[in-house]
Parts: sequence; C-alpha cells; structure tokens
Amino acid sequence: MFSLENRKKWLLAVFAAETMCATYCLKIYAFTPVFSVVYFLSGIAFAVLITSVPDIKTVLRGPMSFSAFSSWFKLLLFIATVIIAFFVSRYWFDLIPVDPDYADMLPVIKIMDQRLIAGQWKHVYDNIPEIWNGTRPIYLPAMWLPFTPAVVFNFDLRWITTICLILIFSYFIFILDFNRNKPASFFLLLIGVILFWWLTGEDEAHGFLSMSEEGIVAFYYALLVLAISSGNIVSISIVTSLCVLSRYALIGWIPAFLLYLILNQKKRELIIFVITGIICFLVLFVLPFGWRAFVQLSQLPGYYVEFAKKVWENSREVFWMSLGFAKFFGPAKAGLLHTLLVILSFISPIVFVIICFYRNKKKRVSNIALASLKISLVFFYNFIDVPYLYLFYTSSFVSLITVALLMQSSQTVLKVKYK
Repeated sequence: MFSLENRKKWLLAVFAAETMCATYCLKIYAFTPVFSVVYFLSGIAFAVLITSVPDIKTVLRGPMSFSAFSSWFKLLLFIATVIIAFFVSRYWFDLIPVDPDYADMLPVIKIMDQRLIAGQWKHVYDNIPEIWNGTRPIYLPAMWLPFTPAVVFNFDLRWITTICLILIFSYFIFILDFNRNKPASFFLLLIGVILFWWLTGEDEAHGFLSMSEEGIVAFYYALLVLAISSGNIVSISIVTSLCVLSRYALIGWIPAFLLYLILNQKKRELIIFVITGIICFLVLFVLPFGWRAFVQLSQLPGYYVEFAKKVWENSREVFWMSLGFAKFFGPAKAGLLHTLLVILSFISPIVFVIICFYRNKKKRVSNIALASLKISLVFFYNFIDVPYLYLFYTSSFVSLITVALLMQSSQTVLKVKYK
C-alpha cells in the first residue's frame, strides 16, 4: 500500500501532467492526440487519488496564522499576480477588439446586458439583428449577468474575466503554506504559475482573456470546490446553480451528488439542496426572463452536432490543436460523439459514486463529492462536440484549488477523525 505521503506525491504528479498537457505540451502539435489521452487519464487518476487522502476541508486562517516569511511572500505573489494580469490583459485588449469578426460571444453578451439595463427583461433572449444578420443569444443567465457592471460603467467586458482570474489565483496563493512541506508547496506554486502564464502570456491561449467569457465559469467551478470542501449544503446548492446556469458541464454530476446524499442517508441535506436549487433556478432564470427563454436554451444541445460539422469544415485546427477526443471521431461520427457525451456525462459520475460507496464498506473512501465532480468534468470536456481550448481550463482550476486545499488541510487536519 502507498503511504499518505506517496499518495500526495502521486496526486501532485498527475496534476502536473494534467496541467502540462493542457498548456505547453500543446506546442508539440504532432503529439496532440497523445497528450489528449494523457490528459484524460490524468484527470481520472486525479479523481481516484483524492478519494484515498484525508477529507479535504476549507480551512480559513487569518494573516497571523502564517509566519512573517509566508505572509510577506504571499503578499508579494498577490501583488505580482495583479500587476501581471493588469498589464498583460491591457496588451491583449488593445490588440484584439471586442468584435464579432474575432469572436461573437462577448458582443452578444454585451447586447444582452444592454437590453437588461434598458428594462427589456422579457426580450433579452430575442434575436440580435446587429450580429451576423441575426443571431439568437445562447448564454445562460449566470454567464452574462456578471458582465453587467462593465456595460453600466462603460469599461471593457474582458476586465471581468481578468478579475475572476485574479480572484482564483489569489485564493490559490492564500491557502498555500510555505512553512510546512515546502518542496510540495513550491512545486504546486510552480504548476500554478505555469497555468497562469499560459492563460495570460501565450499566443495559443490568450483567447481565454481576450475573446471568451470563460473566466466567469472557471470562477464558479473553483468556488464550488470551496463550497463542497466546506460541507455547507446551502453554499453547495447555490454555487451548483451558478455553475449550471453558466455552463452545462456539471449537469451529469447533479444526479450523482443526489445519489451520494441518498446513499449516505443525508435526507435533510438532500431536501435543502433540491429546494435551494429550484429557488435559484426560478429567481435567476424563469421569473426574470420567462419560461420561453428556458425552453429556447434547453433545445440548443440538439443543434450541437450540426454546429460541430460546420466547425470541421471551416476550422479543423480547433480539433487537432486542442484537447478532447473529437479529433478521433471526425465529422462523420459527430453524432456518435455527442451521444457518448450525453451518456458518459451522466453515467460516469453515478457509477463512480456507487463504486466508492461499496468500496467504502471495506476501506475508507474520502472526498467522494469532489472526486465525482472531477470525473464529471473529465468526461464532459473530453467528449465535448467542439473542443475549443479555452473550455478545458475550468477543469484545470478545479484541480488547482482541490490540490491546494489538500496540501493545506492535510497539514492541519490530518489528525482529525474521518467523517
């Protein structure tokens, strides 16, 4: 059997492999198919490994909890993060305008926000004639609503993405402890820096900042890791709702999490999770924007196959220079890929929870909710119809915050009895 320290080392190793496959390994274009497979296996291994370590907990500690060295070092890292994010973002924003000719996501979101501010709530999801001679908004409320302040105060929408990136990495820096287990903490910091610089400074991935809205999604999913590790069911339900109402990626995790609560006889938590989720859905979507908007968006998955075929015709590099398994299917089997996406997104986390539940009768299994979330994201993104590279970093941030919490909690809560 591997000792706890060895399991933690393996966890760091597979996290490093997952991160490198999603970043600088992609520069080796000839081996992208190999890295796609390694990325998938690393994600699965990461999920399995976190079930074999102590319960990961959100441990809130004030500045006085750290030594002078650790506190000052964290402060310098935070300042460096803000400065680099600001200047690099400004460089890309000046170079690439918010224009449908580059990418239409943010222009569409801007018009949706303008309609909201103008009080046209019931028309937010109407056709937009100004873009591509007419296009329908396809973004869920938790995706586009956070960009409203940028429209109100007339600044570039992409600064919202930059702020989300800063918040994620700032919390990552905050929970690291450089006084204990220094080699592991500095190694983890190195991987975090690689991910940060790849997303901000590299030509292959600057679209995460300059053209996409994905920073909002990444922030929600990183927040969900904190909510799950806190054990607060209300927080879990609210953040899950924000995740689902930004991108469908974890839709298959919800039945698995409900099954997890049922198998562990947590009826109170189950009721709270469901009721809170329904309230969030009604308040954030149905009541302000109407049932018609929900029906309109719920029909979108049916168009994904045709959209994937169009991308294959016009932009094959999206498949060959990115991660995911779509490159192995090709346009002729886009329908099969979509079917596998739907089936595996729901089945894989449920099967994982069941296996963990029965395995737990013989040997302690920890962090099942977090691990099944990771499994859900791994299958969703690896089998996604059109694997735009910026989509994959949400899963990377889930891993980043999870392993950082593990390094912190395993040092301070290691002797606490398992739940």
